[in-house]
Amino acid sequence: MRSLPMSAAELQGEGAAPRGVAPRIAREIAVAFVAVAVIVVVTGLAAVLDAVSMDRAGLLLGVTACAFAAMAAILAALAGRLMEDHRLGWLSATLTFYSLVDVPATTSGWGVAPIDPVVDAGRMAAWAVVVGLLYAAVRPPRKPWPGSRWIGGMLGVLLTLGTAWVAQLNPEAAAAVTTFLPMRLLLSACGIGVGVWLAVLGWRRNIALARVGIGFTVMALAQLDRLAADSGWFDQSGLTFATLRVLGVVFVLLGMAQLTYGVLRAVDERQSQHQEQLRLAQLSLDQVAERDHELRNGLAGLAGATDALVAVPGGDRDALRSAVASELARLGALLGGSARDTTDMEIYPLRPVLRDVVLLWRTTGMQIRLDADPGLRAHGVPDTLAQVVTNVVANCARHAPGSPVRVQALRCGDRVRIRISDLGPGLGTNSENRVFDRRVRDKASEGQGLGLYICRKLLAQDGGSIRMLPSQVGRPGCTVVIELHSAAALISQRTPQQAISSPA
Repeated sequence: MRSLPMSAAELQGEGAAPRGVAPRIAREIAVAFVAVAVIVVVTGLAAVLDAVSMDRAGLLLGVTACAFAAMAAILAALAGRLMEDHRLGWLSATLTFYSLVDVPATTSGWGVAPIDPVVDAGRMAAWAVVVGLLYAAVRPPRKPWPGSRWIGGMLGVLLTLGTAWVAQLNPEAAAAVTTFLPMRLLLSACGIGVGVWLAVLGWRRNIALARVGIGFTVMALAQLDRLAADSGWFDQSGLTFATLRVLGVVFVLLGMAQLTYGVLRAVDERQSQHQEQLRLAQLSLDQVAERDHELRNGLAGLAGATDALVAVPGGDRDALRSAVASELARLGALLGGSARDTTDMEIYPLRPVLRDVVLLWRTTGMQIRLDADPGLRAHGVPDTLAQVVTNVVANCARHAPGSPVRVQALRCGDRVRIRISDLGPGLGTNSENRVFDRRVRDKASEGQGLGLYICRKLLAQDGGSIRMLPSQVGRPGCTVVIELHSAAALISQRTPQQAISSPA
């Protein structure tokens, strides 16, 4: 998912740092440094130590660290699932172990003397596991096993418990190990190093990841404070350690929240893009379906034209040849997908358009009759009217096979009205408007429910309309009424100079 704000390559630190990130990282580091300094100074004041109950403060800060680390673990797991990146899964396992094992182990030993070897051994083992899991998150195995991060966490729990058990068996040896200063310094340094490494990767790719790295670095610095207190370098009750630990976890939680928010936004944008692509694809499929529907209706009208051209007399043959040529030209334009705009509208004679459609369908054996007032002219696109009338007549052939069909055209005020009627079974009650909706069809029909829907859409572009007359008792069949702008009414509304220049 390369469009998301962070990918596997970005976690590995490939590529150069984006512009403008360095100042932001510098501000983050400065804020962390100031916060650490303030905590060290404030928690070392005698007045603060006298005013705070160490047991209650330790328990409260420990519970807070556990809760924040658990929330960060959940966010890391969510972001990892969304990005399909197991590296964030390792971060989630690290935070889960830290909240369930490391913090409770440290908090439970709050009132225990620092020299207790069993407690110190458990703490050291738990922190070593945290550092190891964090290293796996920064540089995970190239071929991870399924569930390997959670197996690592469970092994870490067993290692912590096993270390404490061994220390209890031999306290002297355990004390020698836990008080060995180079080893404790090495563990703390490893934690700081891995945290800084994660922050550097974030600096190269993602500010949120850098904040997570800064948080882990602060958590590792808290280990140094605990080491200094346990070694007796200064009299420290552990308040600084617990507070620094909470500060580090807060940084981690904020970074994971920012990262997860970015991932969710990216997923939402990707989903929106997919929805738009699906919408465009559906629109393209609808256009193909409509074109296929119109081509089949046009070819149905041409079905008997070849035989009829041989059989009809010479005069009718010329008219039929002209009708075939016009229909082939219209279907060719439809197949080519040529765009139609309002500049194609013109004043044209109505009867030749209707005559061509009637002649073509008559060659299929349909009993179809045309009655049109002579001299009728309409304003629009001739091919649109031919396509609409073809669709309506095709519906008559499909739903009322064998029925005679009548096509009438006359002028009604400033409109030209065309009535197409048959003597078929008619429509159901109150379905006159519903048949013009998309994909509405008779269940017994093999049609697609597109014909009348396309007719209404095409006529609307020319300012025309189409409707179905309600069924009446004693009058079988269906009657479709098509209305167009009359050319005569349009010319009468023009200025005298416009009327003179009009082709009508």
